[in-house]
Amino acid sequence: MQPIRAPARLCLVRLSALGDVVLATALIRTLRENFPAAKLSWITSAMTRDLLGGMPDIEWIVVPRPMKPGDCLALRRQLRGRVFDVLLAAQASFRANLVHACVPARRKIGFDAARAKDLHGWFVDERIPARDEHLAEGFLGFATALGIAPERQVRRLELPLGDEDRAAARALTGEGRYFVVNPAASKPERNWLPERYAAVCAHIARSSGWRIVLTGGGSPAEMALTDAVAAQLTVPALNLAGRTSVRQIAAVLAGAEGLLAPDTGPVHLASAAGTPVVGLYAVARSALTGPWPERSYCVDRYAEAARQFLGTAQPGWHQRVHDARAMDLITVEEVCAQVDRLIAQRR
Repeated sequence: MQPIRAPARLCLVRLSALGDVVLATALIRTLRENFPAAKLSWITSAMTRDLLGGMPDIEWIVVPRPMKPGDCLALRRQLRGRVFDVLLAAQASFRANLVHACVPARRKIGFDAARAKDLHGWFVDERIPARDEHLAEGFLGFATALGIAPERQVRRLELPLGDEDRAAARALTGEGRYFVVNPAASKPERNWLPERYAAVCAHIARSSGWRIVLTGGGSPAEMALTDAVAAQLTVPALNLAGRTSVRQIAAVLAGAEGLLAPDTGPVHLASAAGTPVVGLYAVARSALTGPWPERSYCVDRYAEAARQFLGTAQPGWHQRVHDARAMDLITVEEVCAQVDRLIAQRR
């Protein structure tokens, strides 16, 4: 195997979203293990730093959201006099592209045309190859572009939680075993029906004896769906929706027996913590956005949704089914079947 010419200074740009920054930790781990002497900077959001700030040997450069013209000037001033060997432009959005333009680097590597948008190609001089792969593997494509062979890439996520985080989670959840249900995704088309969540919660409680813990963000839409699930529950549950930080949710998930959720960021928090996920997928294929690297408990109706609502049996790898009826294809019975498999494994 040819030795890799290690860059001395690396800069990663990934600003959001929650699930994506967690998936990017496999790339970070790969860079640290293969280039241990390199100085690694991550330009990102305050949320990412607060969640992942315990990862070692990273310089965190936080940019605000939304960005104003003055913020770009401030970033340029902050980076004045520095030149990175490589910029990994791992986000293709208008806001991220503005950041890419502010970073002085000898090489700027971005996404292929299929995954790029908002004129991403204008802000980079190299692209990773187009592939049909999971989002996490897409991030690892940047490692490949740096000469790191697949067998030297880390296929694990990282969630740097400490004893204080675990103690805080226990203070929220109490003692005893519990199962987390996170009903809401950021996009309503990915959400399942509240009465179906309630039915599965009852099945979990009866079959396992575990307590039910509901989690979710504090937006009005997420709170409304979680409250609708809670109102239909026939078993006791602890509703933490809107009451926790992202780091606290991560710690709660780390202590859980499992997670039931649609295509949403907490899925990847759970995966990073080693907690099994019963994921619900119909808007996008689970092989693209599902738990990684293990998704054996997923219920995936994407192929049927594509036939019914897109009129094709061969949708593009990244093509979504933007129809609120897609998630209705997932039945309580098939979700309970996956839950039963999980319970059997955890006993």
